[in-house]
Amino acid sequence: MPKPPTTTQVLPVLATDGTPLSVYRDPPVRPRRSSATVVLVHGASVTADLWRLHTRHLNELGLDVLRYDQRAHGHTPPGTAPLTIAQLADDLHQILTHLQPTGPLVLAGHSLGALVLQELAAAHPQLLDRVRGMMLLSPTARGATVLPGRGPRALLLAAGRSLTALTCGHAPQLVDLLRRALPATHPHSLTPRPAKRASGPPPCRRGVRHTTTGDLADLWKCLREYTPRDLTAMDRLGDRLLLMAGADDQHIPAAHTQQMAAQLTDAGLEILPRTTHALPIRHPALISSHIARLAAEPGSPQPGNLPY
Repeated sequence: MPKPPTTTQVLPVLATDGTPLSVYRDPPVRPRRSSATVVLVHGASVTADLWRLHTRHLNELGLDVLRYDQRAHGHTPPGTAPLTIAQLADDLHQILTHLQPTGPLVLAGHSLGALVLQELAAAHPQLLDRVRGMMLLSPTARGATVLPGRGPRALLLAAGRSLTALTCGHAPQLVDLLRRALPATHPHSLTPRPAKRASGPPPCRRGVRHTTTGDLADLWKCLREYTPRDLTAMDRLGDRLLLMAGADDQHIPAAHTQQMAAQLTDAGLEILPRTTHALPIRHPALISSHIARLAAEPGSPQPGNLPY
């Protein structure tokens, strides 16, 4: 008999500046006893839809999943507060405070989402008492860089990124005019934010279609200038912390993740060959299996692996 489908619940939470954060809860049909709630944090320019397959896998294993569109992404507007990593971490803290104030957690974040989790751990170390495990995908212990490595290809890529950032930062209104002229189906088009309440996150390719270029430039600036917090608090997690990176990542080189792992005494590290920054999309079953193992109650039987 086929399993009945799960229903995504849309749960708006107000941030400290009054911004309505679009949060999505996906409860399992058959909850696993004594399991942790899984919280998934996406990266820049996408939406909570990044975790669609992971959510399905985790629900099948009996796990409750919380995911959300970060500020200035998807169905969550930019709000009035400055767009900083600290603010994004505070947004997540508000979500946990309102929707999951007690009980064990497993936290997973990709790229910008990993930085948000690092900031959250440093700002609220007491929260780690509830964290059974944390997974950071494509994390770094430094700010964003336009130069992904050495060699002609890396320099050419850096030049293109720098030119794009310069244009968006100094002529955002002009770029907005161009974006509004693009077809509505184009991933970089700029369209009005819909008034109708959403039933779920928009597709990843529509992550910033409602976000003005000025807000995107502010986000990139905060990533460039961000100084990551002390990793001491996260070191408390020991081997319950797992870092993963793609060997061919041109946005956050695997070397950056390896440097971060060297600062965390007992954290696990996994570098996946032939994998780019699209790590969550390339390996959803593998990532879901790792999350499920972290979510298991200490001493309980481990869940079976999902087919990769």
